[in-house]
Amino acid sequence: MNDVAGVHVLPDPATEFGQTVRRRLAEEEIVWLVTVNSAGVPQPNPVWFLWVPDEDDEWGDGSFLIYHSDTAARLRSMKERPTVALHFDGGVHDLEVQVFTGDVEILEGHPPIGEIPEFVAKYTDRAARYFGKTVAEAMEKYSVATRIRPRKVRGF
Repeated sequence: MNDVAGVHVLPDPATEFGQTVRRRLAEEEIVWLVTVNSAGVPQPNPVWFLWVPDEDDEWGDGSFLIYHSDTAARLRSMKERPTVALHFDGGVHDLEVQVFTGDVEILEGHPPIGEIPEFVAKYTDRAARYFGKTVAEAMEKYSVATRIRPRKVRGF
């Protein structure tokens, strides 16, 4: 459970929306991370991510694990304004919209992407197809790990 009051953040898994959210968290390869720059302008960026369910949470609440280049403007924005939004593209066959809002935590000393087996498994094909490299090689400059824990999910 994410919420201080003991309320789950993800929608009820017994609902169609709840099932769609969980499917997309498991299957999608890209999520749009939206930060806000110092001028107050939203800055959407497509990023690779890994959904990490909370340990022993059967409901499926958890957090996004996302890596960034240490020179990325979005990283500076997240340090100054740590509340962000994330969303998937609309669904291919139906309009499937999920928007997450949450807070960023910089994970000091977190293992690099190449040492996260679930991350490597998820992106091996994409790294080879688009970059001709392993995940570790393709993401070498993305050394700063962040956890984004949703506080709210909305959509349909």
